[in-house]
Amino acid sequence: MQTTLDIDETLLRQLEHQARQQGKSLGALLEQALRAFVRDPAPQAATAAQNDVRDGLPDDDPFFRALEEVRALGRLPAPHRQVELH
Repeated sequence: MQTTLDIDETLLRQLEHQARQQGKSLGALLEQALRAFVRDPAPQAATAAQNDVRDGLPDDDPFFRALEEVRALGRLPAPHRQVELH
């Protein structure tokens, strides 16, 4: 099956480098990573740890105020390159 993905340019370069080091195609490396993710999705511990941090700070903490200001400015687009996988 063929599909097109938008991938961050820096991440794509890292993936291409890793694929070359392993002697695999980019498609094979991505398929391997996706299969591993489907078998064992992102650990819940990371999400729990993030929640623990949030629970430990008051809502009016300067960190959260600054975060809301950044969000209000809008998201700046990151450079992406389309990749077709075969």
